[in-house]
Amino acid sequence: MNVALRWSLLAVCGLTLMTSRAQAQTTPPADQAPPIEPIPQPDTPPPPPPAAAPEPAPMAPMAPPPVVTAAPPKPAAQGPLKIETPNGSNIKFGLLLQPQLQSVSSPTLDGYSNNLYLRRTRILVGGTLFGVLDYFVDTDFPNLFLATNVMGVAPAADTAVKATPGMNIQDAFVTYKPMGDLFKVDAGYMLPPLAHNAVQGATTLYSWDYFAYTFLSGNSFGATPTLSPVGRDLGVELRGLVLGNHLEYRVGLFQGLRVGQTATEVASRNMFRATGRVQVNLLDAETGFFYAGSYLGAKKILSLGGAFDIQDDYRYFAGDVFVDLPLGPGVLTAQVNLAHWNGNGFVALPEQTAVMGEAGFLIAGIQLSPIVRAEHLWVTGANDQTRLGGGLAFFPYGHNTNLKAFYTNFKTENAARAVNQFNVQWQLYFF
Repeated sequence: MNVALRWSLLAVCGLTLMTSRAQAQTTPPADQAPPIEPIPQPDTPPPPPPAAAPEPAPMAPMAPPPVVTAAPPKPAAQGPLKIETPNGSNIKFGLLLQPQLQSVSSPTLDGYSNNLYLRRTRILVGGTLFGVLDYFVDTDFPNLFLATNVMGVAPAADTAVKATPGMNIQDAFVTYKPMGDLFKVDAGYMLPPLAHNAVQGATTLYSWDYFAYTFLSGNSFGATPTLSPVGRDLGVELRGLVLGNHLEYRVGLFQGLRVGQTATEVASRNMFRATGRVQVNLLDAETGFFYAGSYLGAKKILSLGGAFDIQDDYRYFAGDVFVDLPLGPGVLTAQVNLAHWNGNGFVALPEQTAVMGEAGFLIAGIQLSPIVRAEHLWVTGANDQTRLGGGLAFFPYGHNTNLKAFYTNFKTENAARAVNQFNVQWQLYFF
């Protein structure tokens, strides 16, 4: 093959190889669309940049949020010092102190008698045995260092003697409760079931003391004259709550007056003193042995009660209404007791009737309660008596500690002067 033909074949092969390589680079695969060329746009000026938004006007500085200080919670009532055993028994210890300032005028003499003394000084012990037996014992040293006038025998002058009556047993009873609140048996030295105020505990009174005529029978049943039982007697009582706690019953037999012996018969041969009480609870029930003068909002009480007390020819009948209800910004407390006594020659007690009442409102925010009281006694064959008064009670810690200031005006019919009395009492109590 000549040289010219050889160069011609090489040229043809090179041209063919170049053409195939160019086609492979420009032809897209079958499953890929060729790229779309952008359509040329006429020359136009770019749009102006958006206007800047105006800056907001500066806001007035916000007032700081008010500081809310929650009122401190009212402390729970202080209970007793308590020792418990594994078998369901326990013993509790408590204390009651009532320091008091008293200033009282005389119906016949000028001036005021002023005293600082302890109205009540009590040590309280109680508890439960085996879950079915409750017991309670308290002592009292009443009116400690209250000065009283002692008439001197001429030419000796009168003297003022400060009372040191000694420690007494105030209550001592045991309660058997085989059926809970449905049926209980109380036995011992206790308050018989009379009007509502006569069954209240001295530790939870609403005003500064009991009504003046609540324990009018006093020592009529033969107690030692110098150691007044303040309404207590020794006996046995059945009590309970039925009808869904809406009806309470109390009935008991007590020592009462024991007659003396005669030339032919022994002493104490007479029948016992029979007492009873029924109370209708329209709202909450009062389940304890002692009623409270106020529950200070812990319960809603609206009750009606009636009571009797009979021995031989002696007769006592009473009725009462008690209200203790949370209302608006506080607690409304009020009660009225109506009682009638007639010794009928069996006890030294003339026929007489007393109406006794108190009412007040506890302002919860400041624990202050204004209270008014009124009592009137109608006495057959003697002058009637009227007591009007009121005051303030401050309950910062409920019945555990409180302060009470009261004024009472005491007027006996046909007397030349009325008696004015001022009392300021501080209470410390826990049980």
